[in-house]
Amino acid sequence: METPARLTVDLTALREGVPVRLSGALDAAALDIDDLEWVRPAGPLAYAAEVTLLPGDALSVRGRLRLPCVCVCGRCGRDFQAEYAEDGWREDFDVAGLTSLDLTESAREGIILALPSYPVCGEGCKGVCPRCGRNLNEGPCGCAPDGEESPWGALDGLTAQTAENAEERK
Repeated sequence: METPARLTVDLTALREGVPVRLSGALDAAALDIDDLEWVRPAGPLAYAAEVTLLPGDALSVRGRLRLPCVCVCGRCGRDFQAEYAEDGWREDFDVAGLTSLDLTESAREGIILALPSYPVCGEGCKGVCPRCGRNLNEGPCGCAPDGEESPWGALDGLTAQTAENAEERK
């Protein structure tokens, strides 16, 4: 299996205090985020950054990351496409003694922070019926309206009964 390309910076080509622009696409396989339950990469990670070699063997990276994804809606369970971005990707590195620096892990961490832990296909997503499981975005289901035949209906009178029992014990 071929190892995916990495996002590396050749430090020998940098001059102190002179910013250099980096942009391109990084194969999503290099990010190693295929095991996320709700979000899967649907294309390469696009990056645009400015790297600056600073005094004292420091490297400053400032930029943005964008990743197209296929997500599973946390309400209705259907797949949908979305793009997530980290517009404030910032990190500083100590590069003393190095000739190159791999930014892949930093980019991975940056985009993971931008991914939702509970993706939703849209603000108006109605989810699924808790009784029959029908996707309510596709129309109403045949279940009884709320309040009728609720699995929790037996608990509705519990508070009143508990209060009555407490009064009787006095």
